[in-house]
Amino acid sequence: MKPIHLILAFILLSACNNSQKKAKEQPTSRTAAKGTILIPQAKNDVEVKDWSDDFKNFRETIYSKDLKKLKTYFDFPVADDGASIWSLCNLTEAEIKERKNKFENPDLFYEQDLEQYYSRIFNADFVKTLLKINADQLYQTGYNETPEVTTNETKYQLIAEYNKTSKVLSLNLAYTNNAKDEEGNAVSEGEYNIIYSFAVIDGKYLKFKRIDIAS
Repeated sequence: MKPIHLILAFILLSACNNSQKKAKEQPTSRTAAKGTILIPQAKNDVEVKDWSDDFKNFRETIYSKDLKKLKTYFDFPVADDGASIWSLCNLTEAEIKERKNKFENPDLFYEQDLEQYYSRIFNADFVKTLLKINADQLYQTGYNETPEVTTNETKYQLIAEYNKTSKVLSLNLAYTNNAKDEEGNAVSEGEYNIIYSFAVIDGKYLKFKRIDIAS
């Protein structure tokens, strides 16, 4: 009987180890209003305890160009609904024609569109300034802005603001004209804002909402 007990103990121990191994292999997930969204493991991810943590992860996702994870911040297809996401994509006539042949509703923004145009939507200026936002201060005060970046023609900065009532995080990429007229006065024309809005789900997770361009 003793060998039988040893065999049973070995089987139970092996099953336990396999269960623990499978548990460790499960990807992390975040639960939003529409269900559970599996997020691929990222080396520099922080544990999400509040939306500032997910903002940090989003920032790292943008910086590292992790397209697979970036998709988890969207609910596809995205309705333009008067927003300006297509303005940033700046499609050529050939691309517009291709979309009409490819999609039944070409006005919607699909997963394939993010794959193709994400660098136009989140341009280099956005990435550069996003890295300079103080996430902790933004979470504590609901507001943070970066210093202005000056080029030969423009100045730009990112203004981040969280609205507690609407539970929306806005990232406002604000451009001003750095040019001067013949008399040396600043030229006001050409100033505009690209505003990225994210809904904050369950006080923790960011979900892309819309993009607006204001001038």
